[in-house]
Amino acid sequence: MLWDADGKTRLCYVSSDPNAGWSEPSYDTKPVKKFWTDYLNDVVSFHGYNANLKKKATEQLKLRSAQLDAFFKSNHEDMIEFFRQMERREEQLVRADMTGVESLQGQGAKLEGELKSTRAGYLKSINLIWEGVERDLNSFGSGAVLELGELNGPAISSSQIDKFIPWFDLLCGLALLIGFCTPVAAIATAGFLFSVCLTQFPGVAGAQPVYYQSIEMFALLVIAFAGGGKYLSVDSIISHYCKRCCGKSE
Repeated sequence: MLWDADGKTRLCYVSSDPNAGWSEPSYDTKPVKKFWTDYLNDVVSFHGYNANLKKKATEQLKLRSAQLDAFFKSNHEDMIEFFRQMERREEQLVRADMTGVESLQGQGAKLEGELKSTRAGYLKSINLIWEGVERDLNSFGSGAVLELGELNGPAISSSQIDKFIPWFDLLCGLALLIGFCTPVAAIATAGFLFSVCLTQFPGVAGAQPVYYQSIEMFALLVIAFAGGGKYLSVDSIISHYCKRCCGKSE
């Protein structure tokens, strides 16, 4: 689950108008600049900058905004052509008129590969600018750094999820290892693996194989519904003492 996985937001992409007689895709940096300006205000409030530090931070943001404009200006024609090819590929996938013909499938796969390579190159430069904005605006403060966040991102950002997943994996793994709340841990982990499989749905362009995740998911479901954890586990010890306590009370 990645924010802006296709790079359209960071590349300031503006789609062509399908209702117009002739239209071509373009880009617009204004939404990104506005987002950065709002972020500047948040940083000022977060660090408690005085008027002088706020002025310095504003100057740094102007430099980064100019850097963004310079990037698009120097790559203008290439960016427009990239957007054209991207829309062409999206139309192919929607029409699905290239399925069933091996030669056309090969052409589509080749175009997809070229788009991925070009996109990665552009985003590498753009990401450096975004990282520079976060670093520069926080450089006048001390201690913690206010993260830049995600423009048009989901309510729960990918960075928050990235922080949660390692702890989820660790706790569920330990629970399965020692046999504590085994069915719950198995079902929870299987649900997580199922979500991974959905993000790489078979047949979707760019989807990666999920054979291993699928096998692990079904194995965990077997553990959950076959009564795993009944023997030589924390669950079995708890169950044993609960039965003894209940027996004494009776």
